[in-house]
Amino acid sequence: QDVAGEVTFDPYTISQLGGEPIGVMDNVMGGVSRGSWVSKSNLFFGETSLANNGGFASLRWRFPNVQNWSYAKGIYIKGLKHSKAQEHTFQIILKDATCERARLANFKAMFANPQQVDDQPLLIPFSVFNQMEQMGRPMVGSPAFNPMAVTEIGLMAIKPTVVGDFQLEFSEWGLYS
Repeated sequence: QDVAGEVTFDPYTISQLGGEPIGVMDNVMGGVSRGSWVSKSNLFFGETSLANNGGFASLRWRFPNVQNWSYAKGIYIKGLKHSKAQEHTFQIILKDATCERARLANFKAMFANPQQVDDQPLLIPFSVFNQMEQMGRPMVGSPAFNPMAVTEIGLMAIKPTVVGDFQLEFSEWGLYS
């Protein structure tokens, strides 16, 4: 898909993201997975472990102010490369104001770059964030994602596709319209 000239890219800034992310690992459930972030190179790496019923590592950027992304169509990632390209998939996590009222609720969308194509951005439309979840379980009857009241964004490596060492890096990410 040729996106040149058709799409506007609005990259995230450090101040918009609220600084460094918070690591949320499966140790909240007794797991032993780990993950780290290198902001200079947009690198998320670590190891997911199935020990103690674990299996995920995530990073969360909590916005200092509620974000209105209604002008955008979704999230883009440029220069995406990751470990075990044919096997590993990752997730983007979004929270809106409604998620804040339900404990441990969020929206997730899976993404990957199995061909390791890095000359075209990966576009993830907001429409794929169509089911609120609570600890990975669908919340039936919940409202759709509200791009006018975004409170948090995150990246997640999770079983069953990511078990063991992982690495995810990209040159830029943000909103596209």
